[in-house]
Parts: sequence; C-alpha cells; structure tokens
Amino acid sequence: MKTVLGYAAWLLGLLLSFSSVAQTPKLVVSLVVDQMRADYLTRWTPLFEGGFKTLATEGEVFYNAHYTYAPTYTGPGHASIYTGTDPRYHGIIANDWYLPETGRFMYCVEDADVWPVGTTSEKAKRSPKNIRTTTWTDELELASDMKSKIFAFSLKDRGAIPAAGHLGDGAFWLDDKGFVTSSAYMETLPDWLVQFNKQHSPASYMKGNWDYARDRSLYPEHYTQAYERAPRGIASAQFPYDLATVYKAGGTEAFKATPAGNQILVDIALQAVKSENLGRNPSGATDVLAVSFSATDYIGHAMGVRSHATMDMYLRLDAQLGALFKGLDQMVGAENYIVVLTADHGAAQNPRLMEDVMPTRNWYPADLEAELRTLIQAEGVPAEAILNFSNEQLYLDLSLLDDGDDADMWMDAARDALLKHPAIAEAWTLVEIRLSPDPFATMRRNGTDKRGGQVYFALQPGHLSYSDEGTSHGSGYAYDTHVPVIFYGPGFNPKSRHNERIGIKDIAPTLCKILQIAFPSGCTGNPLWVGAGWAD
Repeated sequence: MKTVLGYAAWLLGLLLSFSSVAQTPKLVVSLVVDQMRADYLTRWTPLFEGGFKTLATEGEVFYNAHYTYAPTYTGPGHASIYTGTDPRYHGIIANDWYLPETGRFMYCVEDADVWPVGTTSEKAKRSPKNIRTTTWTDELELASDMKSKIFAFSLKDRGAIPAAGHLGDGAFWLDDKGFVTSSAYMETLPDWLVQFNKQHSPASYMKGNWDYARDRSLYPEHYTQAYERAPRGIASAQFPYDLATVYKAGGTEAFKATPAGNQILVDIALQAVKSENLGRNPSGATDVLAVSFSATDYIGHAMGVRSHATMDMYLRLDAQLGALFKGLDQMVGAENYIVVLTADHGAAQNPRLMEDVMPTRNWYPADLEAELRTLIQAEGVPAEAILNFSNEQLYLDLSLLDDGDDADMWMDAARDALLKHPAIAEAWTLVEIRLSPDPFATMRRNGTDKRGGQVYFALQPGHLSYSDEGTSHGSGYAYDTHVPVIFYGPGFNPKSRHNERIGIKDIAPTLCKILQIAFPSGCTGNPLWVGAGWAD
C-alpha cells in the first residue's frame, strides 16, 4: 500500500511540476536557417560557443528530420514549415513554376494586386495569396481574436511571407531601401522600422575585412577554393575579403552573402521585440517572432558545403544567435519564450569534389536540357510539343496531339527518353506519380499539384545541374531533405535525443498542440512527442 501511495504521490508531483513548467509561452521564436544541412549542427559542435551550443545542449533535438517531397527549395520549404503540409496541398510547388497557358513563370509570393510599401520597386508586390492553406501563425491569430502580434523578417520575401501567413501583422524583407513590405500587411512602414532603415543601411555594415572568426588551424585542411565562386570585386575565394570592396562591386546583393546579412536580421528582430513589445502582450495572447536567416544560402550557393567561408558563416551565426537569445532573455525573460529552429532545405556536395572516386558529375543546365530534348524528339515527340523543363519536370503541349491519340503515348515516350540519359536516375509520368507506391514517386506527388508537368525526373545521387562553382539543392536525396529540428525553452527536455524519422511538416502541429489552437487547414503532419507534456 505504501508503495502504491508513494508512486501516486510521485506521479502527482511530476504532473504538477510539468504543469508549472509547461505554461503557454508568451512568445514563440521561429528560426529558419536557409540551406542548413543537418550535419552542420553536429560537424561543428566542438566549435560552437553561442546560440547553436545553447540549442544543441539545452534544447530537444530531432536528428532525423526530413522533408517529404521534392523538389526542395526555399519557397516550398518555408510554406511547409508553417502550414504543416506538403506543396501538394499548400500550393507552393517551387520558388517559381511554369504557366503553360501564358508561357511565363509564376513567382511563389507574387501578387500583382498589392502595392509596395517602403519602396517603389515592383519586386515588392508580394503576398501570401498563393499559399492555399492557413499557417499555424494564422491559426494563432484566429484563436486569439487577432490579438497576437506576428512579425516575420528575412532577406528574402519568400522567407518572411510564409511565416507571417495571411493574417500576420507584418512580413519584411530587404531591398536597396532597407526592410520593406507590401500592402498585403500594411499601408505604411512602422515609424520604428523607418528609423531602423535610416540607421542600419547595408553599407553601414560593410566595413573592415571578413576574415577567419577563429584560428585558421580549426578549419579543414582540405580547402575547396577551386570549386568556389569568389565575391564580386575580389580576385580569389580565399580569405580575407574587404567588405567595402565587396559592397562597392555588388551592392545589397553582395551584402546578403556575408555574415552582415545575418547580423542585420538579429538587429531588426531585437528592435521589433522592443518596439512592438513582443512577448509582453497586454491581452495575454502569445506573440510570434519569425526570422529566416538567408545569408547562409547565398554563401552556400557561391562556395559550397565544405568551404571555409560557409563554415565561418555558421561560426559567426552561432555568436549572433547567442546575442539574440541574450536580448530575448533581457526583454522577454528566458522563462517566457520558446524557440524552434529548422532549415528550409539542405545542399549537395559540389560533384567535382568526388568525381575522381565515384560517379558524380555536374551538368550545365542549358546543355542538359538540349540533350534531353534531342532524346525526346528521337522517341517521336515533336519539338514544338516540348514546352518547358523546370523543377525537374517536363511540360508537354498535349493539345498538339491528333484526335484519337492517347496523351499517355507522348508521356511514356518522354519518360523512356529521359531514362536513356546518364544524368537521370528515375523518371515518371504524371499517371505514375499519382499511383505508384514507390517512395521517390511519392515525394514527387507530395511536391506538386495540378499545375505541375506531365513527366517528372530525378538526377543520379550526387549529380547537379548547376555551375561548376558552389552548390545547389532541390533533389529528394538525404543531403537536400535532411535538416535540423530543435525545440528550446521551458517545457522541453534537453536530455531527449530523438533519432526517429520525422517530417518537417510535424513542426506546425506540434506548435499548435503547445499553443492549444487548431491545426492549419491543410495540415498533414503529426504532433511530435516532446518533453514536459507539451504535445502529449
């Protein structure tokens, strides 16, 4: 009897301790690191001293998190993080997609019906209109009767807009005028943001040298400089880079590929917390601060996954995240906010690094497309019927078929032709990706909707269609789908180390469970089992 009573007392105490810790947070901080492979978190663990160390040692880490669709790009990645589903349902099937009826491309956050705010650039005519479901931030606004404050920041419009969703207070991205937005969110910039733009121009950050943040001996001896694209105005990819020279040669776009691009996001995020009183909502509603760090993607594309510049960018971001958390501790209180960190996609190795020891290769996009077109025409599909190659899809003009001909004939012929090329590992017709149980076909099905093409294909593992320098992403292979997921703050168990395979679309329902709100309207993810009863 004493044993039973003792156990009951222990269980009651445990439950009470959970309820005292796992209170609804006053602020959710949602961080996305653009192009962060999962192995970056573990590869540089001994060198992290700031925010990444805090997250890895005090947060709840999911080591086997993957995207469940292909192709893997920034727009679809951010939309999936916030909607809790795949492009098949949320509608952001790529950064931009081909429109056969007009012959042009639709940009993922393009909206001709809104106007720029804070700039006159037509490129600021952006909104979440193309996202076909609610986001978890939308559901938070609905649950709080629009009392929650939701602000999102990125260097890229497609990094900020999915986070703010349809109902958020503001999504802001960087152009030559500073941080801007569109009339989808507001008619004029807040006064504090106008003042920030005046005091924090990109040029003001581009002084001195970008050199090694740590001792040179800590960086890999095997240097990949031969496969790296040097910054504009700089003769070599080797450190140091004179930042003033880089900015003079490339302006704001060059700024975005330096650690300063991440620093300005930390600075604007902390200013937003201060000016908008995020995490201190008088109504008691939970607020959201979302930041997508884009500089990591710009440098990754230029330099690759094993360059010294990429590594240095992450070591500096580690310190910048540490400063962000310190600022949040001071303004909001460590006990009042939670953090979730993930990435929108990973990245491939530069094929030239491995081509001497295994069959990898880079294919120039124009050359590869020309070769594929020739093969398809040889199978009897006329040249004028081959409309477009993009996003590892082929669009055919089936209206050119003679009456009585079966559309499957051209699709099958195109698929068989693609499979004859050494760059292509798999190819499927639209019918096959809809019906096949094959996991890779399923990823293509999850990654498209009725606006997709008629034939789909995947390059061989380790192959790229890109320039010889740097790297890219988009495949359904692990190097592109595998990214970090970490939950940090009161209520999470730092002793939990999860190796089970999860989907990135599981983040949104997990946060909804924590916040006790409805799941996004198209959600297909599942709440994760995280510590202290948050989502049990």
